[in-house]
Amino acid sequence: MEMQMNGIQPMLRSVQLIGGIINQLTAELTISLAIENSGGYHHAAFIRVELFEVGYDGSKPDSPLAVEASNYDDIPLGNSNFRLDLRIGTPFFWTTEARPCYSAIVSLKPDGGLEQYSDIQFGFDSSGSIVVTREMECVALVAAERKITVPSVFVIGDSTAFSNGRNQQGWGDVLEDYLDPAVVKVHNRARPGRSTRSYLREGLWARVLAEMKAGDYVLIQFGHNDADHLDRGRYRGVLAGIGEETLEVTMPDGTREIVHTFGWYLRRLVTECQTKHAIPVIFSLTAKNIWHYERLIRHQSEYGTWSAAVAAACDVSFIDLTQAIADRYDARGIEKVQELFCNEADNVHTSPSGAKLNAECVAAGLSQFKFSLPLGI
Repeated sequence: MEMQMNGIQPMLRSVQLIGGIINQLTAELTISLAIENSGGYHHAAFIRVELFEVGYDGSKPDSPLAVEASNYDDIPLGNSNFRLDLRIGTPFFWTTEARPCYSAIVSLKPDGGLEQYSDIQFGFDSSGSIVVTREMECVALVAAERKITVPSVFVIGDSTAFSNGRNQQGWGDVLEDYLDPAVVKVHNRARPGRSTRSYLREGLWARVLAEMKAGDYVLIQFGHNDADHLDRGRYRGVLAGIGEETLEVTMPDGTREIVHTFGWYLRRLVTECQTKHAIPVIFSLTAKNIWHYERLIRHQSEYGTWSAAVAAACDVSFIDLTQAIADRYDARGIEKVQELFCNEADNVHTSPSGAKLNAECVAAGLSQFKFSLPLGI
């Protein structure tokens, strides 16, 4: 049976009942539901069937029958079929003279929406086969809340990805201009001055985790601030390397904090992404404006090397952004590269034009994920 409401096609396109009486006290019933996911939903809170026994006068009780049913909860939605198997018991024998009638009510709750259907009514003939006496119709459809939900791309890092200083801009601020908005949505959660350690300690990562859903992407870039002091100043420095070493330090309020290596913090970010079934991507650092004769220096710290090592050990994607940016800088030359930075005394923070160049390099690296827009670079 095909259904529609006010010209709008609901997700539940058809329902089929299969089964019948197996003995005098029990019937087995399979309800087959055909789903067509035209609304772009990712998950449904539930697909539920409630079964009622209908009186001879057409009345039915407020509560459904107690049946064994394989309803679906928190399920991924695509174009697919769902089978719900029910076992029906009755307080009296099915006989030729007294065969009860039943009604099944289906509810479907996709992301943010709701679909409800009038009950399909059925009984059994003398051979024990199902006879449908009233077809199902769509009676409630929250179409206004139907929307296409695309994966998110979260950017986490420091001021090279997010900056609001004078003539400063980070690549995460403009990344959305280079990714297809019909496929992904960018959320720049990078914050100036943060290291892996302080990003976690301040709860910034916890907020990203709370927003994250399965299938999202997390672009991870740290290292510019991780070499800072461990136990003074901003208390944001981390231990060098990727091992399991720790050091306990006293914070300004007298509390104690266990400081780990750069690799340990990166692994934690990756692991917690994967726990949420998101896709982490690790980047090396943006390139500083430091030259040796006519060529930009590529190896400016060990943090890019450690980032690559963690990505390899965790079997996640690594994009060498340092190399990609350095190649672009070499092609421009020293004098033209200076305009890509916010001022002559700052060799780290980019101007708006520098942020765009870096974002182009990020998007080019992300082309493997098929959501980057074509770039004429």
